[in-house]
Amino acid sequence: MIDEELDDGFKERFIVLLSRFSTMRAAAEIAGVSAEQLAKWREGKAKAPLRPIANLCEAAATSLDWLVFGRTAPAATAVQAGQDAAEERAGVTMIPLLDVIASAGSGVENARPYEISRLPFPTSWLRRLGVPEKYARFLDSRGDSMEPTIAEGAIVLADTRFQQANVNGIYVLVDGNNVRIKRIAVGFQNSIVLISDNERYASETLAPPDAEALRVVGKVVWAGGEL
Repeated sequence: MIDEELDDGFKERFIVLLSRFSTMRAAAEIAGVSAEQLAKWREGKAKAPLRPIANLCEAAATSLDWLVFGRTAPAATAVQAGQDAAEERAGVTMIPLLDVIASAGSGVENARPYEISRLPFPTSWLRRLGVPEKYARFLDSRGDSMEPTIAEGAIVLADTRFQQANVNGIYVLVDGNNVRIKRIAVGFQNSIVLISDNERYASETLAPPDAEALRVVGKVVWAGGEL
């Protein structure tokens, strides 16, 4: 979801963004949601996820940095898109979205991941998170075991510098072809405990050699808000 620390003008700028489309239905199709859901975002009744917002900005040739922070003017026509691109590059970092679904649950099988797209992310946020651009990766998540910290279906931002887990933090884990998102604790006799934030899910303990096969490939630093 879009971070909750937005200024009061976001709602007004979002309405301006939607006005650049012929109809609400047309905007909803680009966002990949229903017109009713889009109306909830417009009215401030629900928070909008990053990906549909980014898709709307791209389709309307509008700066995501303007929408979020109001720092630059939105493009008036598609002819101005080239000029706005320079402004976007100055304030937005294009981060690879990997062809990976990370499960906040029992695990989702993934083949070797590759980049399928790039999504814009405010450069100032990336700096605040302390993540160098070359180590930043977006992943889709599935499952509700990490709610309320990570909403089901959220896009998460991972810092791939992390190859070992500390006590605190949520990590992207690989077990064979399975990719998972969990908290980690060290258990008895070198076992690994996988912890869910959703209290409906019990912790899972992996004993050697399963624990030794588990690899940390990144730390989740953002999932609609800073973690």
